[in-house]
Amino acid sequence: MDYLTGIKGNLTRGARFRAATATALAFFLMFSSAVHAELVDRIVATVNAEVITASELGNSTALNLRLGNTERDRSALEAETLDGLITRRLLIQEARRLRFVEVSDLELSAELEKLRKRFASDKAFNDFPAGRDMTPQELARMVRERLVVERFVEKKVGLFVRVSREEAQSYFNEHAPEFKGKRFQDVQKMILALLTEQKLGQQLDQYLAELRGKADIRISLHRHSGAGPAADR
Repeated sequence: MDYLTGIKGNLTRGARFRAATATALAFFLMFSSAVHAELVDRIVATVNAEVITASELGNSTALNLRLGNTERDRSALEAETLDGLITRRLLIQEARRLRFVEVSDLELSAELEKLRKRFASDKAFNDFPAGRDMTPQELARMVRERLVVERFVEKKVGLFVRVSREEAQSYFNEHAPEFKGKRFQDVQKMILALLTEQKLGQQLDQYLAELRGKADIRISLHRHSGAGPAADR
């Protein structure tokens, strides 16, 4: 799972929990002008005039590689990560516009601790931002935005996703060979979680398509070289 851009995976785990119990970094919040940002760091994309820089893309790709995507082709992962950063920037903008969602320092600390445990050692975790020319504060801002996006989508999309017992029963009946020897009661929670995940994914895809349809998204055609014009997307 892509740590910074795996919105659906993180949200659907929450959806499973809600179903069983009754249940997406953009990075540094850079709001400076494109002209100023270009003097400091090469621009790889803009989302409604907010920039995504080469260092943001490089840092997130490096983190995703570090957290288990080592077998992926780097250029493919970079393209996927950039697409995820655009999505996250759109969601951050919406959360800010709607004054939705706050992440407490306690929640941030807990998430940073989870991230720390995914590294081989405390030293490896502490060395990562230093090796990327990042400060610990910048890494914390990356993680905070990840949490903001998750919370926002949970409230904007996840709270309205419901699966009825009848829908679960219909799924059980239609896929009876998969549940041979089991009663509906034995697999009801699992089916509810599965259908909730599917519905959440569909709703999120629709919501993101609407946001992208209204947004002004421009991507550099030469992300690696830093040259060339921007392209509408």
